[in-house]
Amino acid sequence: MKLYKIAILEDDPVFASQCKEKLKKLNRVTKVEVYNSAEEFPKDRDVPYDLVFVDIDLPGKSGLDFILERYYTDSKTNYAILSAFESEEALFKALKAGAIGYILKKDVGDIQEKAEILLEGGGILSPGLAARVIQSFRKTTQKEVEVLSNREKKVLDMIVDGKRTKEIAASLGTKEGTVRVQIKSIFRKLHVNSRLELVRKFS
Repeated sequence: MKLYKIAILEDDPVFASQCKEKLKKLNRVTKVEVYNSAEEFPKDRDVPYDLVFVDIDLPGKSGLDFILERYYTDSKTNYAILSAFESEEALFKALKAGAIGYILKKDVGDIQEKAEILLEGGGILSPGLAARVIQSFRKTTQKEVEVLSNREKKVLDMIVDGKRTKEIAASLGTKEGTVRVQIKSIFRKLHVNSRLELVRKFS
């Protein structure tokens, strides 16, 4: 049975202590340590933590810079933001830096459950933030589609609906060869290599 070690980077001692006490009660967690800043965090790579909760607003180096610095040299550790910031910019910077979770402090009541998911390699976002990611993704995909011609947009819609090339050609009153050319153009413009990628991206 795998045992886990958790660290918390947080400069609010009361909040950090509350989180620590909850996390210590997890069955397979053998160690929970609190550090007030990124500079206090151990540099020794031979004693890795399985999960590190990181506040963004820390004295000295920010939590985002800390994760970015550690992520590419410490593949054994998962990092998750634990912050009061609800900034969309901070959210995407954290995910880009390598964080697998972004939890708002107001949602910390079930931190034990969230920690278990993160320790197993799952990702966690506070509910309001998850909605923002989805909205941002939709805006991005809609913007990408704007590079297509009106006919290509129709072909894309039918591909996503599961229509075959023959069915698309019949629906549009054109030849299958013409549809194949349009599909290749769609792949190139949207940077995908297959119908499956299109369905995953736009359905």
